[in-house]
Amino acid sequence: MSDRPHLTGRAGGRGGARRAVGVLGRLGCCAAFGLMGLFAGPGAAVADGADGAEEAPVAWSVAPAGPAGPDGRHRVELELEPGQRAEDHFAVTNQSMRAAVFAIQAADGYFTAQGRFNMLDQPGDSVDAGTWIDVERRVEVGPGETVVVPFSVDVPAGAEPGDHAAGIAAALTSAEAAEGDEPGMGVVSRFGFRVMVRVAGELRPGLEIRQVGAAYDLSWNPFKPGRLVVGFDLANTGNTRLLVTGEVSAGVGGQGGVFPAADAVEIELLPGDSRRVQVAVGRVWPLFAAKVVVGADPEVLALEGAGPVPLLARVTASATAWTVPWPQLALAAGLALLVWARLAGRRRSRRRLAALLEQTRAEERARLLAEATGRADPAAGAPANRPGPGGGASANWSDPAGGDLADRPDTGGGGPADWSDPGGGASAAPTPGTEGGQP
Repeated sequence: MSDRPHLTGRAGGRGGARRAVGVLGRLGCCAAFGLMGLFAGPGAAVADGADGAEEAPVAWSVAPAGPAGPDGRHRVELELEPGQRAEDHFAVTNQSMRAAVFAIQAADGYFTAQGRFNMLDQPGDSVDAGTWIDVERRVEVGPGETVVVPFSVDVPAGAEPGDHAAGIAAALTSAEAAEGDEPGMGVVSRFGFRVMVRVAGELRPGLEIRQVGAAYDLSWNPFKPGRLVVGFDLANTGNTRLLVTGEVSAGVGGQGGVFPAADAVEIELLPGDSRRVQVAVGRVWPLFAAKVVVGADPEVLALEGAGPVPLLARVTASATAWTVPWPQLALAAGLALLVWARLAGRRRSRRRLAALLEQTRAEERARLLAEATGRADPAAGAPANRPGPGGGASANWSDPAGGDLADRPDTGGGGPADWSDPGGGASAAPTPGTEGGQP
């Protein structure tokens, strides 16, 4: 089902039906439904006739109409009081070269997860506006002809105020006869338009942003920022249809993102609907955590020719996303390891240099000590005569002041001996009264 007028369906042909049987034949007798709203132009469903004969394809279109034919509307929009009845029309055009019998279906409408409008596969499952529509169940349209079909909408007296969605479609069933043990299969193709009914009363629009979460998609280049993919649910908590736009911001210096994207389907929510939305925010630097803010601007959609609708303020929600800078941490760890290795190398070099210096000093001290010991050793210098411990003959010894050698009296009381003047003068006999002399 689509907002565009004159959506076209096609059915017929033998080869395509056999391809369908290859997939679905084992399931027994079943039906495949064309999803209304997923086609911008003609769609197709092919099947053999009941007798297995080759059939020409059937193409058709369905659109809102006046009593004389299609009037250019994309959908039917009605604003009714509880208990009120409205009548309208739609046109079924057979664009093929053979007559076709279409089954007319009315059922509750809904939006798919992709934002496309559709209606329930089984009209009997409807519990809301789909049950308010009264329409013919079968319409036969000749080749190239258009048939205008009337329908009515009866709002129950106890209907809740607000927006209610339904759809009307013309369906065509193509059947294939059984082949051997394979059961036959029916393929149902249907195309139509939406019917929006706003029941008069208090309109209470409402929107909530729920389940905000984010996943950080980092760049392994540590000098480039990553991006944050933000997901959240938009929930229509009121009783009116909403058209929602908004934006998402994240992190410090993030580019921000808008929803829906320029090439995406509009975010239209029926009362009670919830839609999951994802927005990518670029240029988010990994600073361990980033604040995510979602702002949504809901708009209450006005019906054609209806009165004013309430205005809603912006709805916001926020969350925190983890943006761990793993590449930057790895780079910092690598740099820290290089710095540590360089400093450790310097410390080792200083220790080796200190050890070499200490070894050199020790060797120099040992050399000097050896030289000093060699000068003090009698075996290494000139011999000197000192008096023997028994008081023998006098012995020569060096003047402590560096003078010439002199004879010194024997400590044992021997004869006089010459000795050097401690002041460095010429040798002289001992003065009277000294040991070894006469008074």
